Amino acid sequence: MVTLDSLDLEKTSTEELGELLITAKKAYYTGGKPIMDDHTYDTLEDILLQKAPYHRLFKKVGHPNFDTGWAKRRHVMPMGSQNKVNNFKDLVHYFELKKVLPLLVKGGDKGGFIVQPKCDGISLEIIYKNGELVEAITRGDGEVGDLVTQNVVKMKNMVLNLPKNFSGSIRCEIMVTKEDFRKLNQLVKKDTPALSREGDGEGFYSNPRNAASGLSQRLDSKLSEYCSLYAVDLYPYPPTENDKINTLEKLGFTPVESHLFSDFSQIEILFQEFLTAKRLSYPFEIDGLIIKLNDTVLAQKLGSKNNRPKYQVAYKFPASSDSTQIKNIVWQVGPLGTITPVAEVEPIELSGAIVTFASLANHNLIKQKNINVGDIVKLSRRGDVIPHIESVITKVNSGHVTIPTHCPSCGTLLVVENKFLKCPNASNCLAQILGSLKLFCSTLEILGLSDKTIAKLYQAGRIRLPGDFYKLKPDDIATLDNLGDKSAKNIINQIQTKKTLTLKQVFDAAIIPNFSSQRIQQLITAGFDTPEKLLNLSTEQLLSLKGFQKTLAKKIIDGIVLRRSWIKSILSQVSIVETSLMTSLLNQTFVITGELSQPRKNLVDLIESNGGKVASTVSGNTSYLICNQPSNSDKYTTAVKLGIKIINESDFQKLL
Repeated sequence: MVTLDSLDLEKTSTEELGELLITAKKAYYTGGKPIMDDHTYDTLEDILLQKAPYHRLFKKVGHPNFDTGWAKRRHVMPMGSQNKVNNFKDLVHYFELKKVLPLLVKGGDKGGFIVQPKCDGISLEIIYKNGELVEAITRGDGEVGDLVTQNVVKMKNMVLNLPKNFSGSIRCEIMVTKEDFRKLNQLVKKDTPALSREGDGEGFYSNPRNAASGLSQRLDSKLSEYCSLYAVDLYPYPPTENDKINTLEKLGFTPVESHLFSDFSQIEILFQEFLTAKRLSYPFEIDGLIIKLNDTVLAQKLGSKNNRPKYQVAYKFPASSDSTQIKNIVWQVGPLGTITPVAEVEPIELSGAIVTFASLANHNLIKQKNINVGDIVKLSRRGDVIPHIESVITKVNSGHVTIPTHCPSCGTLLVVENKFLKCPNASNCLAQILGSLKLFCSTLEILGLSDKTIAKLYQAGRIRLPGDFYKLKPDDIATLDNLGDKSAKNIINQIQTKKTLTLKQVFDAAIIPNFSSQRIQQLITAGFDTPEKLLNLSTEQLLSLKGFQKTLAKKIIDGIVLRRSWIKSILSQVSIVETSLMTSLLNQTFVITGELSQPRKNLVDLIESNGGKVASTVSGNTSYLICNQPSNSDKYTTAVKLGIKIINESDFQKLL
């Protein structure tokens, strides 16, 4: 079995790669044992398309006319394959490129898109003349296929005779349902050799699609009744795809499930429904959705290229895998100037989540692992949250991606701090300013302000400092971002509810480099409990406190100087709530895990404002683990092992 890590693609020529894919196609379409899985084939095909877009593999659909033992016939109806996309952005872009969106009629019978499950089966043309069956032909190379009529007449959902006024073709997908595949497996368990296709010597089929291919082309026609036909197209074409479905039903065929949608958001909702639940319970295997223009007249004007119609596209489900290809590497500028590389990858399903981006941590990792765009990599979800690139499985392009020397946002020469690239232009780098304004909103939990809205407000000159948010009026937002009066008023109300803050909240929301929430609370507890005292801190004062060294002290002082205008802008718009410091939790360390009845940040603030500390891991210095339910988490098991007291939220309230 060919896998992505079994190939040295850096040294494999395009012709060698093309021949390998042609061999894989032969095995895929003729019912022999597959030599690679679909994910491997799709990835290798994408690589070949990048390196040799005019390779002969892309001039044909289906498979070349291998000697299968069947007579050959030329198709009457077009039997093209589909172009494909792997994410919602590319789906929209596909139809934008075709320049058909302005032509689509939103209402009426001809508007919108027909959306259908993409059957993972074998395509077939069934030809009728005056209502009588003439012949049934597999897709083959899209022009010529195998004449398998004697097998098709035995398949489920086959209609032998149609009304005498019908002459034309029906396109079907030959499927083996999950239930029928289970029955075939039972035959194997009984040591019945009936499943062995002539010459393959395998004795069973590896999956339903492989079974559909093998059974439909058996020369002895045995077990064809385990195949089912699902109608997907009709020729000659009626005015709309919707008309096709209605006609197929009237003719007695079983068409695939179909939906008529007017916009892309409806398509995405259905895609997610199939991806997360419906796909698993579906009676047969599907590997995506087919999206077609409903208007067949408009569709035919668009035509086809390389026997792939331009008016429809396959929106593929991500493969379940831990390996994928890097499509692009983007260098993101963080709110504090750190430049982080992020890999855009071919979507895959990993640990129950759809992964489209993966962290590359820092530029040193790229050098160490020799990572480049196009490479096949192995991913993991550390803690089942953030996808990380663990290793390069197969090099496709030599060397590593070029490391930037200047900030992608402002063009400033980058500096290196430890393992990280940083932009030193904090005052004038747009990415850092917008990122910090966004962090101000998220720190204070001001809801409704999207990244785009914040950017538009800044570009319009309505915000420059965080205090400017408090000066906004509903019209500033409603007219700028088309949110409407109601949404704009809700956002303004959100902002105004944050006009009374604690001293810690003010300095935390100012996004001061190297000045963490815990350090701010430590200083307030130590007596630096007014804005003036914090704004005028000296290095000597910090060095007198526990845990402060010269380097950290200088960084905090520099951070306060950098953000002085930010801090003052917030102070000018809010009231500082007086909090009498309580010491009920003084010198006690808490760790929090599991689900809570309140935002975690609220609990952290409560602990720290009462003199306690919050740690991220359980150790011998931990006083309490706050956990509402027993669990198998590392924090919980470590606490039990060390004899740390475990309390719930109600128990915690009693400590105050």
